[in-house]
Amino acid sequence: MTELVIPIFGDNLLSGMAYAASPVCVDMPDGQKREIVFELSNLVTKIAEKIIYYTIDNLSKSLHDEQNKVAFAFLQRATIFHISNHKISSEGITTKRHEKECKLVDEYKTMPLTRSVYEHLAMFYYLFHYTDDQNQREIIWKSWILGSKTNLLKDSGPEYKKERAKAKKEYEDILTILRNNKLIKECLSNPSGKFEECLNSRAVFTVNRKGTKYIAEKLTYDKAWKYLYGSKIEIHSLLYNYLSMHSHPTYNGLLQFNCQEENIEFPLYESCYFLAYLCRLFMKHFQIDNSVIVSSLSERDREIFMYLSNGMIV
Repeated sequence: MTELVIPIFGDNLLSGMAYAASPVCVDMPDGQKREIVFELSNLVTKIAEKIIYYTIDNLSKSLHDEQNKVAFAFLQRATIFHISNHKISSEGITTKRHEKECKLVDEYKTMPLTRSVYEHLAMFYYLFHYTDDQNQREIIWKSWILGSKTNLLKDSGPEYKKERAKAKKEYEDILTILRNNKLIKECLSNPSGKFEECLNSRAVFTVNRKGTKYIAEKLTYDKAWKYLYGSKIEIHSLLYNYLSMHSHPTYNGLLQFNCQEENIEFPLYESCYFLAYLCRLFMKHFQIDNSVIVSSLSERDREIFMYLSNGMIV
């Protein structure tokens, strides 16, 4: 068997992909890996900003539609999270003590930002790309909105009386629409359809056919992983549970805070994958031609983006 060695600084397709994968797949000094991560981050940020400004300049009329407006907010917020991640990763967190700067070192300080980019990617996928079936899309969209209305109904103070009344009316209206949905009617006819279970959990859900029956199914962030990546990327640190461990005050997350080693900005590297993928899905949703970003990228940059976005640019 012949071992194929791909130079990461070459000009061919494989070299671009190898370069994008090199921080975790190639044995090199941490300093060099760190430089590559920041270069990848700068590239993805440049692409996201290009798409954002193109949308503002050329697709402003389409943003009058509620769903398109929401989709645009997804990309903008994810980009802001990623840029914040890059800034913190490159500059660190500093405080002053006795008139001197002291750096707070935490390898996992950007995990919550990385997780936020992933959550925006996953929910964007569910809302706009999970299915072409209009009944399913209505269920996903309305169940997603219901979660926000449910949170508003929790406000118990008298100063929120008007907001609660409005949210309750909107909640009931959306619930009526859902119950009249063709697939949900089929689901309600099945005693084990799990519609009320999904509804009460305030989760985003849809209804799928299982054999001859229709069953409501939650669409969770960790489940989105298999739809987005399947088995193409086997980097355990990208798992949603791992990201969550360091976004919440869990025992393992806090224990590992005191057992850190020199890092190469893995959270930022992971965020590059998520934002690049979201850019590709956003372009598909708005039917933005690939030439919009290809025209500003070198051949090598296109190869790198192809790998990070888990897709192909032609």
